[in-house]
Amino acid sequence: MKIILLREVERLGKPFDVVDVKDGYARNYLFPRKLAIMATPGNIRGLEKSKKRFSKRESAMEAMHQSLIDQLNNVSVKTTIKTGIDGKSFGSITSSDISKLLKNEGIEIDKKHIVLDEPIKRPGVYDIKVHLHEQTNVQFKLVVLEEGV
Repeated sequence: MKIILLREVERLGKPFDVVDVKDGYARNYLFPRKLAIMATPGNIRGLEKSKKRFSKRESAMEAMHQSLIDQLNNVSVKTTIKTGIDGKSFGSITSSDISKLLKNEGIEIDKKHIVLDEPIKRPGVYDIKVHLHEQTNVQFKLVVLEEGV
């Protein structure tokens, strides 16, 4: 069955690609999740209009991501973590906390875009990765200072 992808599907294609898949895969997985539509002659004609709209939106998003990249490359965020006498920390710094710190600096980043392998529980300097787009990643410095209790 020929289909038109509406979103990127891993190991299948990018949006607006016309691909051939098995009928069951299309009916049971792609169509219910709104990942694809059937490649009828009418849908193929509408594909060109959708491509133009998508490319305009994509270029606007790319410009916005470029400004965020410039801001993140020039920022270094500082915060503190409470530690006890023996050096153990109370709590941790999560992606939500980092998002709030960036918001205080005037940079709006959703916590879902901040990539942490694990929450930060010790003082130090960390390179924090931000995943803005499928191929756009940027890093900034996070300085965590010790705050004694």
